Amino acid sequence: MPRAFTDLERERLRSTLVQAARDALPRTGLRKTSVESLTRAAGISKGAFYLFFESREALWVEVLQAAEAEVRVALRAEVQRDAPERLSRVLRVMAHHLVEHPVLQVLADPEEVAWMMRSLPADVARTARLDDAAFFGDLYDSLVERGGAVAGLRPSFVTVPYGILGLVQQRDVLGEAFDGALAFLLESYVQALEPPRRPERRPR
Repeated sequence: MPRAFTDLERERLRSTLVQAARDALPRTGLRKTSVESLTRAAGISKGAFYLFFESREALWVEVLQAAEAEVRVALRAEVQRDAPERLSRVLRVMAHHLVEHPVLQVLADPEEVAWMMRSLPADVARTARLDDAAFFGDLYDSLVERGGAVAGLRPSFVTVPYGILGLVQQRDVLGEAFDGALAFLLESYVQALEPPRRPERRPR
């Protein structure tokens, strides 16, 4: 039976497990990272893991949500910046994190995503989808308010991250063509969602 931990120890060990999972994801992914390897990094027994998380999947959810929160901060910051091409910048930041973020890279593997969705309780997956829809819907409203997107396309904008992710998941198949395909996709979104630019007045 795992020994009891003080509140301070529980807080420290929980943080250590989360960091160990975050560090492991780029190397071994969701499926191949064992509870034993995580508890070894934290210096606790395998049985003690379940004092902190009810399952390995629950830990993955927390790690992914924390990474997603980081990206959301970056996206909100881009919307608030007083700079041209606001929508284009938001989409580029979104794509950059899906391609380069050390945790979110795991979403680029369709098999990892499929395993995760099979492993999660249906209500957890549904709540995550609703949360994503609410966030990206609010992000779109902010873009419209600041003149970065046309009004009336909220449902379409909410699907944009999934479109980008779908392309990222084909990165290995596309090979050298990936960068061009991604640039074309982002520009297509800009053309569909950005307000028409006013023609510059020529001096008489």
